[in-house]
Amino acid sequence: MNIDNLGKGALPDPPDERDFKAAEIMGAVNVDWSKEFRVPEPPNQDQDSSDSCVAHAWSYYKWQLHRKDYSRRDLFCRIALPDFGAYIRDGGKETVKNGQSTKDEVSDPGFQTPQNMRDKSGTKQEFREDDKELNYFVLPQQDINGVAWGIQNYKGVVFGLTGSNPGWADLKNPRPPRFGETTWGHALYAMGFHMHDGQKCIIAKSSWCKTGVTEHHIKEIYFTTGNTFSAWTLIPNNTMQLVNDKGTVYIVTGNKDKRKIGIADEEALGIFGDEPQIPMDTSSIPEYQTISKGFVINNK
Repeated sequence: MNIDNLGKGALPDPPDERDFKAAEIMGAVNVDWSKEFRVPEPPNQDQDSSDSCVAHAWSYYKWQLHRKDYSRRDLFCRIALPDFGAYIRDGGKETVKNGQSTKDEVSDPGFQTPQNMRDKSGTKQEFREDDKELNYFVLPQQDINGVAWGIQNYKGVVFGLTGSNPGWADLKNPRPPRFGETTWGHALYAMGFHMHDGQKCIIAKSSWCKTGVTEHHIKEIYFTTGNTFSAWTLIPNNTMQLVNDKGTVYIVTGNKDKRKIGIADEEALGIFGDEPQIPMDTSSIPEYQTISKGFVINNK
């Protein structure tokens, strides 16, 4: 196995003040590291020589949420940069804004290359409409506890890391790059955590499964040395969210109609503390009636 022949392709996200950071709502992160935690492992996939790891990582995540086999090409051809790779943020943004096709709608190449994974032939927006997610947010990037919290609470995390060929000679148990080593970026879907050789450790699904290695164990030293980046989670579209929009409080269903359920007296209900709530774009949500007390349900 020559790691030079394995595709990579993740690039750290450019700073964007519009990013919603989970640190704003997480508060104390409580993770029990004494017990191994895993979500179900997605079916094996391989990016071959392509630079489509970002699309693979997000597609694993979406399988976890919906148990569908998603087209990596359908996502990657929309987020791929012209020369190489993709930003991790863009995978989450696309699947929220425009959705993602399944493989029975848009096929993946038998052997994936940078060229054929950028091919948009056969892709259609109508295929993606029924597979949009509700929202996405960024986790504290260098905090292994935050990534474990995201796995436990949101069924996974997509994050990037900086690697080197010598550091990844053992694909299952890689180490961070050392000074002077040539480095590259790679995106992974984090699906579990445990203690490994006395260190906290994230268990991530491999997109190089043809090597026979189907998971990578990313130990805490990877995080503490600053070699991880851009950790994101999804809020699936079947989720109900509690939203406080400038004092107007309501629940938003995860259905396609995004129905509002209004709450007139949030203080009496005692459901909001001082912490900010998850924001979302409410421009497409139907208006709802207001009354002075109790609950109002819009049945539109």
